[in-house]
Amino acid sequence: MESDLAGVPTLGNPQRLSIQDFRGDFEDVAKLIQQSWAENNQQHLLYSADFIASCFEYPESSFSLAPTLYDGVKPIAFIAGFPRRFRFKGRELRVILCTFLAVSNEHKKAGYGVILWNELVKRAQAAGFDGMVNYCVDGEPMNGMILGCCRAMKLPTERIFSVLYQMRLLHPKPASQLEFKLESECVGALLQAGAVVADHAPLARIWSEKEAEWQCRRHGGVVARHGSGTRQAVLTGYVMEIANSQRTKCLIIEDVLWGTLEQQERLVLVRKLLDQAAAAGAQMAIVPSLGYADMEPFSAARFRRTPRVLQAYLTVFKGDPPPEAVSAMYLDVF
Repeated sequence: MESDLAGVPTLGNPQRLSIQDFRGDFEDVAKLIQQSWAENNQQHLLYSADFIASCFEYPESSFSLAPTLYDGVKPIAFIAGFPRRFRFKGRELRVILCTFLAVSNEHKKAGYGVILWNELVKRAQAAGFDGMVNYCVDGEPMNGMILGCCRAMKLPTERIFSVLYQMRLLHPKPASQLEFKLESECVGALLQAGAVVADHAPLARIWSEKEAEWQCRRHGGVVARHGSGTRQAVLTGYVMEIANSQRTKCLIIEDVLWGTLEQQERLVLVRKLLDQAAAAGAQMAIVPSLGYADMEPFSAARFRRTPRVLQAYLTVFKGDPPPEAVSAMYLDVF
């Protein structure tokens, strides 16, 4: 799919500029994101070509939901939307998570970020999605852009949640001390424990088996599980580098699904996950506080609040319920 740029201000040779489906040139896009985001006020993760490629391995992901502005063969602006399903106030919604918006530094004044974001919205609507979720670091200009664009397109949008974070440093652990293999029960545990959360959180992710398999086998992924009879608990995350001079490896914790574990068992499960991450080279760990899970085991494991805040915006293209703030949300943030 290709879109024209009629009426859009351009730099360079306009005959060479076109919005196309992403071509799968992961190395070029990874460099574009790193260069573009280096100017942000807050430190960001180093999204590698392998990490971005793994995101497109998620079930039902498509290059058509990643409109890219090419100058000839070179990507100069990029955005991607990845499919997710969740239940929101009784309605099951099929949405896209909008992420990776980046514009090359020499083109940031041309408005290409807004153009690509609008293009992604139109593609998502045409593909039958019910809405979208945008995340913006608090204090960054993107917050105003999202709301302004949604108002211009008459899209019902609200800031539904403010994501807070906790972190702690990790001590090195030799990889030889741990056995790295994915337990086949992890997928089943994720499906079972995730369904429990979906029954009570006002906004909660819904998993298919293929999606759960991807989550447990994703690039850099780590999983810790506890199971005893019908009691299932699982923690998931992934290890990746931070875009600092040291390239510090960090564990990003995603699913916090305690099931019916006692407090002491929960702390054991946290330690198991941290040990795996440390053996994979992680020097720190970060967990978002989303309201759906007890965070006391992380406090007991010496996690402490960070100043980072991420704002979550929900757009529902049409129908009820309209987007509104929630007390808790179970959905991945990145």
